[in-house]
Amino acid sequence: MQANERELAMALRGGVRGRFRHSFHLLENALEVLDDQMAHCVTPTEYETLRPLLAQITEQLAALQRLGEHAADAAIAPVLHQACAPRPMELLGQLRELSSLLNEILLQEQVRAAVQMRVAEGTQVLLTMGDDTLLNGLLANLVSNSLAAGQPVQITLACAPGLFCYQDDGPGLPPDARALLQEGRWSDRLLEQGGLGLPLIHAYASAMGWTLTVEDGPGTRLRFALPPCAMDLGGMLLESEADPSAARERRRRYLQCELHPVLADKPE
Repeated sequence: MQANERELAMALRGGVRGRFRHSFHLLENALEVLDDQMAHCVTPTEYETLRPLLAQITEQLAALQRLGEHAADAAIAPVLHQACAPRPMELLGQLRELSSLLNEILLQEQVRAAVQMRVAEGTQVLLTMGDDTLLNGLLANLVSNSLAAGQPVQITLACAPGLFCYQDDGPGLPPDARALLQEGRWSDRLLEQGGLGLPLIHAYASAMGWTLTVEDGPGTRLRFALPPCAMDLGGMLLESEADPSAARERRRRYLQCELHPVLADKPE
């Protein structure tokens, strides 16, 4: 893909995101005004009766906003691997931070789930090619699927040279979900659900050059074969954030937003 084509693809993605965000901000503002007007124009009993409806509208707006973000990614999914240029990445450190953030969120939300790391003996670093933003999206969608399948659930991020595996001890992927991940075939059931999570998992992995395989066994077991790093550790220039705490907080907010729909539906 030429530079101008990459710019057009990313402009499409940004434009779709921008349109969704603008519309949602207007709806959120309108809902706040409506809530305020109701508080002053109806009786306290009537207001308490209507509050659950307002809460339901708020939850649906959050779910639609997340769907809008996914739709923006899906708009360029066919060319995502060309529009994004993977860079050298130390994956082990990234996964440790993500697992820590996810556990903080799950604990805060009182969700019966946890994320653990399992690293092959002797593995100190795990160099590959990747992209921070795509990795965030990949993990957020994987964890969302695990939580939606049922709780309690234990999620394991397993790492070895050239390999990253995502596992959980839930009920596992239905056959049609496995077919969608590996072959891109939609079933009537998945079409009716209308979710973009599974195809985006495949698109994010493909864009980073990671090869996805669905493995047999209990629970969900996804294997990502990692491409070799284009530079050795001695030649890598590892970029550092001017404010690492701010970068971590941005990542946390992203994960919180992505997980919000499934966290809002957690069992009592």
